[in-house]
Amino acid sequence: MLVRQYVEEKLRAKSDTTIKTYVHAIEQFEYWLKSAGTDLSSYSRADVQQYLDYLTANGKSAATVNKIFNAIKSFSRWAKKEETIEDIRIVKQPDVKNQAPKSLPRLDRLRLIRESDRSNNKRDYAIVTTLLHTGVRVSELTAFNRTDVEMSERKGNIIVRQGKGNKERTIPLNAETRRALQKSLEERNDDHPALFISNRKKRISVRNVQHILKQYGIHPHMLRHTFITDLVRNNDLVVAQFLSGHSSTEMLARYSKPTQDDMQEAVDQLYLDLDKDN
Repeated sequence: MLVRQYVEEKLRAKSDTTIKTYVHAIEQFEYWLKSAGTDLSSYSRADVQQYLDYLTANGKSAATVNKIFNAIKSFSRWAKKEETIEDIRIVKQPDVKNQAPKSLPRLDRLRLIRESDRSNNKRDYAIVTTLLHTGVRVSELTAFNRTDVEMSERKGNIIVRQGKGNKERTIPLNAETRRALQKSLEERNDDHPALFISNRKKRISVRNVQHILKQYGIHPHMLRHTFITDLVRNNDLVVAQFLSGHSSTEMLARYSKPTQDDMQEAVDQLYLDLDKDN
C-alpha cells in the first residue's frame, strides 16, 4: 500500500524505467525488512545501513548499491523519515572518467563478425554491423525506421532522431554496414516502418537485441565503446563527440585511457621483444 502511494505521489512524473527501478528497489528493501522484524513504516537508520552492508557483502557492485540507496533516499524523504538516511556509509563508486570503457579487442571483433555472418540470419548480422560501425546506443537502434536510412552504391547514412537528450545526428554508413542493411531489408515482405523487427513482426526491443548479442558473449555497450575508442585513438575527438552523441568531450577523454587488456598486451609484447633481442 505504501509503495503504491509513493509511486502516485512522488514518482508520477518520472519515466517508466525509473519507476520500475525504484519500485523494485523499495519492494526488495521491504522484503528484507520483514525478515528483520520491521516494515516500511517503522524502519530505522540502522536498518538502512545494515541492508546496504548486506547487499555489499553479497557481491552487489558499488554502482548497484548506490542506485538502491538513491531509491531508499527518495522513499524516505517522501515518508518524512529523513533521519533514517543521515550519515549512511556506502561504498564509493569508482570514477568512470578515469576508467577506460570495455571495448572489443580486434580478434574478438573479427570473431563476432564471422560468427554472426555464419548464422545466416540477415537481420542479426545487420544489427551487429550497425552497432559496431556506427556506435549507436541500443535504444537508438531499436527506434530506427526504414526512412531513417539513405543508401546508394557508394555512400549512405542513418539518422538518429531519438538520441539522448532528443538530439538528432546523422552517421555515415560504411560499405559493409550498407550491404548488411540492404540484405536484411531485401528479405522482408512486410510493410512495418521499423528498420529492425522481431520474429513476431513487431519493432525489435532492447531486450531482443541484448539476447541476440548474448549468444556471442557480447554486451551491446561494448560495441558502442569499441566504435568510440577507435575514433578517439585516431585523434578524432570532435568527430567522436558528434557521431556518438556525447554532450561533452570530457566524457570522451576516458576512451583514450589504456584498458587492462591494453596494458597486459604491452607488457607481454615488451618481453617478447626482449626475447628476440636475446
